[in-house]
Amino acid sequence: MTFTWAARGSRWAAAAAVALALWASAAPTLVYPVYAAQWHLTTAVTTTVFAAYPVALIATLLLLGGVSETVGNRGAILGGLGFLGLGALTFLLAPNLALLLVGRALMGVGVGLSLGPATSVIASSRSDDGRDRTGATTTAASAVGLITALLVGGATVQFSGNPLHAGYGVLLAGVVVAAVAAWLLPRRPRAARRWRPRPLAVPRDRRPFLAGTFGVSAAYALGAIFLGIGAQFARDTVRSDDAFVNGVVLALSAAAIGVTALLAGRLGAALALRLGAVSALVAQGLMLVAGATHSMPVLVLYSVVGGAGYSLLFSGGITLVTRSAPAEHRAATTSSAYLVGYLVQAGVALAVGRLATGQGLQLALVVGSAVVAALALAAVLTVRARATSSEAVPAEAGTAPLDTTAVDTSAVGTSAVGPTRTDTVRTDTVSTDTAPNNLVKVSS
Repeated sequence: MTFTWAARGSRWAAAAAVALALWASAAPTLVYPVYAAQWHLTTAVTTTVFAAYPVALIATLLLLGGVSETVGNRGAILGGLGFLGLGALTFLLAPNLALLLVGRALMGVGVGLSLGPATSVIASSRSDDGRDRTGATTTAASAVGLITALLVGGATVQFSGNPLHAGYGVLLAGVVVAAVAAWLLPRRPRAARRWRPRPLAVPRDRRPFLAGTFGVSAAYALGAIFLGIGAQFARDTVRSDDAFVNGVVLALSAAAIGVTALLAGRLGAALALRLGAVSALVAQGLMLVAGATHSMPVLVLYSVVGGAGYSLLFSGGITLVTRSAPAEHRAATTSSAYLVGYLVQAGVALAVGRLATGQGLQLALVVGSAVVAALALAAVLTVRARATSSEAVPAEAGTAPLDTTAVDTSAVGTSAVGPTRTDTVRTDTVSTDTAPNNLVKVSS
């Protein structure tokens, strides 16, 4: 597909939606310790507020995961940004815990509606050199959103006169800007049939999808620990009372995510997952050391290494997921992977919060680290098994080994018709009237 200014605009608008999704997810991170201090909340309660977001997101993906195939990516993104705006407004006005939970749930709905379609738009927009940069663009946009959330959150908590609410006013303004950009996305004709809930589906060639989903889930488990208790860890365990300094330290992780995403374009998806697994394990070890020694330098190192691990796991994982799906069902398939990832994130956040309250933060971190390790190992073993299978059996027409293309050069689609490189996307179909091409139902 010839790259055009329209394609570039679509890619940037979709990237803005991804950035807003991550900004919203991390917006309360630096405020959690303030809520805990002023409203006398335990770690279990603040992590429950965090978990309300992925729980609502999961419900949205289950009920509305394929809605973009009817209303179009533009409509789904705009609807999602609308819910993000309502969530930010609720936080801006929230006087109690109940409204915090409502605000987080609204944000979860917004991200559930917009994140998959935004990723699909990015996957359909190639760069000037014709290469697809889905993994790098999506991960870099995520990093921008996280950096903004952590810096704005730290600054408003430390320097504003209203630390509980000021940051959400900035987030609301960001939502408005992103909505204006999304409004300019191309419209799609009205669908012939009305939308109805559809069963979840995965590609017929399941192993790339599973490997990618394990990678995304490992990244999100890492994020649950980082965003759910990172600020409290810095304040209580490393003993840093400056919210802005803590925000800058945590933002280093997001910066590492973005830089690593750009470098990950030179790696194969399988190699990215392997390096991400190693980095994530090292990062969790550094976090335990930082807690035991009360060392801010070790916490800084944890932020950088953890960000790199997150980026490699997510970038490699989301590339495999988008590569495994036919173009016309890519948004729904991507939403399925996000659903699993956020389910893991919610579970890890709740478990770590309860353990931290009842047994102490160090034990909670050990358990959380074990979950990250298990998911990262599952991703590596699954992609390794796929590579071994590809070497043992001649590839079918339309199939290529997982690691034969770089993370950002897999042909994950350039138009609504489908991919332009048939050597990287499966084209086999399922002989059934109820499952779309190359997809099989997994739940109802």
